[in-house]
Amino acid sequence: MKRITKYLTLLLAGSLAALTACGPEQSEVDAQHTPSINSTTLSPMTDESGSVRAYIGTEVSAGGFNLDLVSHVTVDGVEAEITEQTIKTLKFKVPALDLAQQDAPYQVWIDVYGADGESVIFHYPYYVTVPVTDALITAYAPAEGTVGTEVTLTGRNLEQITRVHFGEVTVEAADFASVSAEEIKVAVPAGEYAAGDSQMAITAEWGTATIDVTGETLFTLHTPKFDAASQGEGEQNVLGDEVTFTGQNLDLVSSMKWGEYDLIVMTAEAGTITVKFPTSIAAADPVVAEATLTAQWGTPAQTTTVASAWRLDTTPVGPAKPELISMTAQDGGEENKFYLGKTVTVKGENLASIEGFTVDGVKAELVGTPTDVEAQFIVPDGVTFTEAKEVSVKALYNGSNEVDFGTAMVYPFYYYKGIRLGIGSNSSSTYTEYAADNAFFYPDLGRVVSTYDWYDEALDPYAKSGNNTAISGANKLDQGAISADEYYAVKPYIFFKSDSSDKLALSGCANSSSQIKTHCRFIFDEDKGKVVATPLPAAYGTPIVMYRVVTSNPDPILNGTLTSMDYDGTMPSSGAPSLSTAEAGSNWVKGSVLVMSYVTYAKGAAPEAITDFAKIGYIIIRDVTCADLATGKANADRAGYIEFDMYWSKTLNE
Repeated sequence: MKRITKYLTLLLAGSLAALTACGPEQSEVDAQHTPSINSTTLSPMTDESGSVRAYIGTEVSAGGFNLDLVSHVTVDGVEAEITEQTIKTLKFKVPALDLAQQDAPYQVWIDVYGADGESVIFHYPYYVTVPVTDALITAYAPAEGTVGTEVTLTGRNLEQITRVHFGEVTVEAADFASVSAEEIKVAVPAGEYAAGDSQMAITAEWGTATIDVTGETLFTLHTPKFDAASQGEGEQNVLGDEVTFTGQNLDLVSSMKWGEYDLIVMTAEAGTITVKFPTSIAAADPVVAEATLTAQWGTPAQTTTVASAWRLDTTPVGPAKPELISMTAQDGGEENKFYLGKTVTVKGENLASIEGFTVDGVKAELVGTPTDVEAQFIVPDGVTFTEAKEVSVKALYNGSNEVDFGTAMVYPFYYYKGIRLGIGSNSSSTYTEYAADNAFFYPDLGRVVSTYDWYDEALDPYAKSGNNTAISGANKLDQGAISADEYYAVKPYIFFKSDSSDKLALSGCANSSSQIKTHCRFIFDEDKGKVVATPLPAAYGTPIVMYRVVTSNPDPILNGTLTSMDYDGTMPSSGAPSLSTAEAGSNWVKGSVLVMSYVTYAKGAAPEAITDFAKIGYIIIRDVTCADLATGKANADRAGYIEFDMYWSKTLNE
């Protein structure tokens, strides 16, 4: 009883003290009408670390009591717009603040005012970020080059750059080599530049601002500079003569001309260049003629005049034997590998008289008409060996005379590099124009085919019909409905597709009647009055193609040391191996190698032995931008592509 009495006495004393603290200026009624904010309810609750951020325009909310009596709010002294106000809730937007853009947040003060509009009832530090949205260039490289050199500008928000100036010459955004938020690649443009070495500033424009890209480190431009060249009184060259010129940066010269005729560049070094007048120059009348001597350099080609009038005796000397300087194979890499079907560029002298080439005795098709300094041919697929080997290359000229052009390492299969395909979609609403333009790859043709060409050219007429009777079921050929010639006339093709669960798969043509239709053509629909994505037919494709991920010793394929198209692994059995997060027989990832078997007519089903392969291919997945590699799922909007390299054999069995 005494303890209860003691507590009641203390409670009464505290109440009297509280009433006394109110005094004559603040009554109990006034206290009930004073706004109060609980700082722990601020949202977003920002801090100095920037882990939680607020920006200009961010709506900030706070909880408390009597907040309907708040008259106004300022942030760093700037009036804020109140967007919601009740007894217990106050919301306002961070106003525009006069703060420079930076990555780190600024500390500002939130002030909330009472009903009288003057008394601050809440004064609290807050952190606001003013992000860098201006275009900013932090570096460029290289700091020297010539016309055509690709210069990389790095920074942030660079997609806003509208043009780049190299000195007085401008490159518009449409002519940039590539653009992203962090990087722009732009080639040094053609222009009127001083000969030799010169320095220039590079600037970039965005909006109404200009960025000084080079600063104190100006870009050094290298251009060829020829020393004065002339001929003595009564002096002239004759066909077959070699002439050496001196100067600066002459190793940048790609070609020289006498009038309209190409000269043969024998050597090109920084200080000297030696050229030869080819014997194929036509006789002039009179035979001693004058023409301007020019040098070509840079990309696009720039022309520098070496001598305005150079005399040459054009008296014919008869066809000369072609002489080789170099042979360079398309996609041959540092080892200059000759793959079937690739173009080989031959540099040399007197090449205009070439009538053809042979590779290991097999005739090679010419590309275009040879000139004195260049000829091209296609590596023939008629070679009979199956393992890469060094073979002879010969040029035929002047009535099929032969001249030995040495040897080349020929790989008896095809190689395709950097192929990109879009993906089919289970819904036409998410099908992309990129996919329509890059739908199928035909290794026999070495060609990416659009849905329009696939349909218009009837590349698979049985599938185009919408009812492919040649295929009786998944990867099952009905030989009674199609002949061998008809089967092989439809070239094998590959494509990618996605389904309603975002599964992304590499598809075989005859695996399902619902796969080809994941690709569409964009066609104008008269009823709807607009262009719509129209699916290809719901039908099986004709060629039977099966896949398997190569998990046993894929290194020769990955590193380019493959020398033959042998295969002794587990037979391909998947008609649609899919992207996954881990590699397995029917699951691939970025970097995987897949074997592809094009099945013979006689087999007409999943292969059981290498003799069931009409052809074999190896696919190397180089990049995937149309999916999330962490989840193995296709992008919801189906945007992006798969990039791959591919090896493809000649016919193995029929």
